[in-house]
Amino acid sequence: MSEILFPLAQEGAPPLLKVRLPFPHRLNCFIKLWILKFLASLVFAVDRLLHPPSPTLGPNLLKRYPCRPSLQTRVFYPPSYKEGKLLPLYLNIHGGGFAVCDPQNDDEFCSMWSRRTGMLVVSLDYSKAPLYPFPAAVFDIAALATAVLADASLPIDKARTVIGGFSAGANLALCASQLPGLQGKLKAALAFYPIVDFSHPPHEKLNRRPYQTNRKDSLEFSSFWFDWGYVSPGQNRRDPLLSPCYAKRGDLPPCIYMIGAQWDLLRLESQKMIHELAGLGGLDNQEADFEEGTYKWTLARGRSHGFTHHFGYKLEDKKRREAACEPIYEEAREWLEKMWKT
Repeated sequence: MSEILFPLAQEGAPPLLKVRLPFPHRLNCFIKLWILKFLASLVFAVDRLLHPPSPTLGPNLLKRYPCRPSLQTRVFYPPSYKEGKLLPLYLNIHGGGFAVCDPQNDDEFCSMWSRRTGMLVVSLDYSKAPLYPFPAAVFDIAALATAVLADASLPIDKARTVIGGFSAGANLALCASQLPGLQGKLKAALAFYPIVDFSHPPHEKLNRRPYQTNRKDSLEFSSFWFDWGYVSPGQNRRDPLLSPCYAKRGDLPPCIYMIGAQWDLLRLESQKMIHELAGLGGLDNQEADFEEGTYKWTLARGRSHGFTHHFGYKLEDKKRREAACEPIYEEAREWLEKMWKT
């Protein structure tokens, strides 16, 4: 693999340090993020009490590893599993702006993905901002992923290993996979609507959206709170472990599939990164889906950030979400089958 950096991150580019913003802005972010964290924890707890998930969607095992004993991992076996058979591994990382949610929020996806692909799915957790800003979560994921790969009690086919996630989780998948302990051990990455470039703060991303007038972005306000909580003043915004679009190709998994949402302020940065990886940065139409070598891009048209997940129990909402996700999940499964052969 070439060690050339992306055009946005030419070798020797100066660091871009995060500026400490005015106190009123910081106070507003502090209040709003902690309110969000409290309300999310409360709502999830009440919802799980009133609407306990089906046992068929839960994990087969709950594990804790000595490297991060406070963080739980959730293990899902496919129904077709037979004792002694080695399984391809999918490491899943939940989203939540690096600050909210937990692995249980992804149980439905993990159970579905294990059934669909026949993979062993292990859902990972990480320390949350703002108490644990960057790079705590990156090192948590790297440590747990390494522990899972070394766990002799799990039937892992180490030639077929994938890391993936949603939003912040997709960022952590791309960032943690660069660390020395994981380089070369992960065959592929599956990134759903990831944040890949912290060098442009939220207000810049809002201003350059191609849908200024006809759509309200779901991250319009919360992106400021998450940026405040996760990125500390003085931090280099171009650090590849924070902004993976600045990573060397050879430091990333060799096979990468990114899924963007059309109405998402994060779409342009992931779209640019995957095109540069595939050598297609000069294309006029970068919204079009493509597969080039070991890189793939799909744009979920008419969808917003977080379209793969839902909250609530309205059947029509669930059906709409499943209809939007079904072809993408199937494309991802077929793509992984193809990557196993490369």
